[in-house]
Amino acid sequence: MKTLTTRYGRKLPFDAQRWSLRTDNYTCQIVGGREDDYLLLDTNTLVTWVPKATIRDNAYEIVGDEVTLSASVYAKWITSPRVQASYARSQELYSKHRELLFRHRALVLSRAEYYLLAPRALTSGAAYMGGFNYSLGALFEAMEQKSAGLYFEELAGHRELYLVSLSGSPLSGIHRSHFWSEEQGFLSLNSTDRRLPGGFMSTLRAFKAELGQSSMGFTYQDEAFEQLLGELGVEV
Repeated sequence: MKTLTTRYGRKLPFDAQRWSLRTDNYTCQIVGGREDDYLLLDTNTLVTWVPKATIRDNAYEIVGDEVTLSASVYAKWITSPRVQASYARSQELYSKHRELLFRHRALVLSRAEYYLLAPRALTSGAAYMGGFNYSLGALFEAMEQKSAGLYFEELAGHRELYLVSLSGSPLSGIHRSHFWSEEQGFLSLNSTDRRLPGGFMSTLRAFKAELGQSSMGFTYQDEAFEQLLGELGVEV
């Protein structure tokens, strides 16, 4: 069991074995087969069809009902598809239920696996400079603190906005920004609505300083999203 210590001092236990794939054991059990493929069961209890030609061409020896793959072949056929499926499902769940999540921030901040959820939509950056991703919990904790990097008491005629993501040009200052308002929900503003106080790059730097720290990642984010939404009464 690991302990996640957040920027503002929360200490949340995190069961890495529960939420992450094991990638240090490449031995699989052959539990079935068809004309061109073996059905392999690995130590993560993933069951995957792998071409017999892959086993043969790499000269992997089958001992009894077990075969040991190389790290690259194991990743290509077994772990990568599961990781990609988890990633896609996580984006789907976040997009569909994001307003509910923003209105129940305390629950997200109560468990490490919720705090660490990092859907693709939580990405900001500048053209030609790249971007950065951050977790739902890091964003919510900064919102709780009304951190200067993301809280705007007044902007473009709106009151008490929290910056959720932004992108734009470091040269022109043109931007597109997404905010959360307790009264109005999600809002999008761009340069035609209002230039950001201090300019785009200044805002981006302050936002990144607040949220751009690295944190523990984990594989089964889709399952953590489903568990979180279940606690909120959503059937998924």
